[in-house]
Amino acid sequence: MPTSATSYYDHARVALVEHRIEEADDALTRALAACGPDDVELAFRVRISRTWIVFERSGLDSAGRVIREIRAEADAAGLAAMVATADVQLGTLLARAGDLTAAWRELSRVDPELLPGSDRPRFLLNRGTLASELGRLDEAVADLSEAALGDKGTPIADMSRHNLGWVQFLRGDLPAALRAMGEADPPGADVDHDIARLDRARVLLEAGLAGEALDLLQTVSRSTALNQAEVDLERARAQVLLGDRATAARLALASAERFMARGEPVGQRRSETVALLAQPDPAPALSLWRESSAAGDWWVAQQCAAVAVGSWNDHPGSPPARLLRDAESLSRSPVLSRMMTGQLSLARFAVHQGRLTEARRRLKATSRRLLEEQLRFASLDLRAALAIHGYEMAFLELSLAERLRKGRADALIDASERWRAVTRPSPRVTPVPDPALAEAATRLRRLRTEFAADGGNLGLATAVNEAERELQQLSWTSRYDVPAQGMPLAPTTLRQVARSEGVTMAVCLPRGTETWAVVLGGRQTKLVRLGRTETLTALVTATHADLTARAVLPPGHPMLATVEASLGARLATLRTALISPLGQGIGQLLVVPTLALTGVPWTALAPGPVAVSPTASSWFLGRRLVAEPRVAALSGPGLASADLEAENVRRCWSSEGPVPTLADALSGFDVVHVAAHGTHRSDNPLFSSLHLAEGDVVAHELEGLPLRASHVVLSACEVGRSAARPGDQPLGLTSTLLSAGVACVVAPVAPVNDQLAARVMHRYHRGLAAGGEASVALRDAAAGDPSAGAFVCFGSPWKVG
Repeated sequence: MPTSATSYYDHARVALVEHRIEEADDALTRALAACGPDDVELAFRVRISRTWIVFERSGLDSAGRVIREIRAEADAAGLAAMVATADVQLGTLLARAGDLTAAWRELSRVDPELLPGSDRPRFLLNRGTLASELGRLDEAVADLSEAALGDKGTPIADMSRHNLGWVQFLRGDLPAALRAMGEADPPGADVDHDIARLDRARVLLEAGLAGEALDLLQTVSRSTALNQAEVDLERARAQVLLGDRATAARLALASAERFMARGEPVGQRRSETVALLAQPDPAPALSLWRESSAAGDWWVAQQCAAVAVGSWNDHPGSPPARLLRDAESLSRSPVLSRMMTGQLSLARFAVHQGRLTEARRRLKATSRRLLEEQLRFASLDLRAALAIHGYEMAFLELSLAERLRKGRADALIDASERWRAVTRPSPRVTPVPDPALAEAATRLRRLRTEFAADGGNLGLATAVNEAERELQQLSWTSRYDVPAQGMPLAPTTLRQVARSEGVTMAVCLPRGTETWAVVLGGRQTKLVRLGRTETLTALVTATHADLTARAVLPPGHPMLATVEASLGARLATLRTALISPLGQGIGQLLVVPTLALTGVPWTALAPGPVAVSPTASSWFLGRRLVAEPRVAALSGPGLASADLEAENVRRCWSSEGPVPTLADALSGFDVVHVAAHGTHRSDNPLFSSLHLAEGDVVAHELEGLPLRASHVVLSACEVGRSAARPGDQPLGLTSTLLSAGVACVVAPVAPVNDQLAARVMHRYHRGLAAGGEASVALRDAAAGDPSAGAFVCFGSPWKVG
């Protein structure tokens, strides 16, 4: 324990950085009491440091009065270093309270040479952080980089590294931001970096990772009113993204009350703004816009302008010109979420004014901007999460297309294809290899194997959860070479493709509480109703249950006939709902499903070959013709027919023997067949896995592999299923492979009996090797048994040629 004034003071400074307020207060009290007559400067330093505790407990006004009194005393005593130290403290408190302009005014007049060497890193940290908030990014990097030169693990150095991550966020590099912040605040650290974790939660929210942000916010201490206010504010932002607007408004208003009680108008305004984003109301938005504009708080003013403009149809008169200019300024923000808030508000205002063409133009441009932003990320999880920012805009554009009397179907397809390119996985080039990602995947595989052998070990269960979290976070920070990605095909082009290829395209869409489809092919494009979404979802779930029961019941089981009858009836009902409305003689069918329809056993319903694709454009653009393909077949443990199934596949292609690992197969072969048990994780779909001899291989691992494979067959339990992130983004093993660049994936959307799967897959590969296109070969292989219809062909046409 410290015993002298200096040691008490040093201990308190560390406690303050680590946000241990009560401990710091006690140490500072002891330090001041221990100061002797010769400790004049030290006593000033102790008093200056105590103003942070005053700030935490009583707010900026109280702390500001105290620090100004101390500064005046130091100035009168001729202690220039203490005057500079007081200026640094006041600037830091102003910045913490959100008054950045005043904070910069204080810190910019400080001469760093007046500060003792031990205080300079802290000053550089604070000034660099403030520079980043004011958009002075080069100055921020210079100060923070110098402050970060200390040993890793020291509070100032780690916080500086963390704040360098914040600068990366402001520059739009989310993976780099997450990487830097994660390294500065590693899991299991003894210290509680509350401010760092609040910042990291803000970056996660910008990335659309609302659930992960909420989890992180749970680790932030709420021991002070300020922390509670800031945690509630970020929780409110998360709930806005998740669509729980009532909860968001409640949390934001509670945060505003806490800020108001502390006398911090900046925090109060920001909280009230989030409440308005949750529940838009033009009158209070207009009032808060005027208040924040007068205070020079442009961050809040622009958002309030957007809220007021976007909900102006509930307000009399015309909006002020300056209000519209502020909303326009927000729509040009380099921060994606703010830009989209501005564009959405202006599109809504244009709709209110009857300028539908302008509204659609804005929405179209914004969808392209969001897609460009997504394609900068290697992680499918991160790209899917980012799509949540476009969810409301997608529905607005679809609703505008509904209003058109002429060209409505084309407008619906155009909007659907563009927003699906945003909200669905899109093929892209291979990420730059990441050794840390590979090492984390290997560690997770080992822990999963150990846990499978000792499932009651709580320590292993915790280790598996931590390893999954590490792998997920590493995947977010992966890099890759930016691909050349074209925009979706125009409706006229898709119509020509449908006719020339002899394919009926069914692009499914939500329309209120119902699901409809735009049908291309034949002589005309038409819009048909498929049914109530709730009813269809329940029917798909019930059909999945029947397919599961059929897969596990042995021959002769007394319930078998009942299950088969139920399955037949439900498939017939699905066929009537989903296939009959498309028309007669549909031939080959391409389905672009809504999320509710991704688990449909389409092969069991359609009379001809059927493929399921994220977009109609990607189905056509991703088609493959492969001459003399190399074929690999892998089998997993615990599946009696797996080895025979894999051997039959190899015989169909006259291919070589077994391949050691899935990574070897995907990187070295054109066709990869996997006969193994699989697990679909609806809670975290990118941890859906294949159970192989090498251990469990999860979907996250497949993102970083250099792929040669263009066709993958997963003869594993229900690994064709998808689950979704908020914002309607399907994720799972199949979507991961398609996103990584595999053209075509065949996988079941429900369990299939092992022996039946082996027979169907043998027939499938015979047809494929003979030159059949993948969907045609699957239709032929599955004919005659409804349960075999659980196998679905995902992605693009693939054949040997």
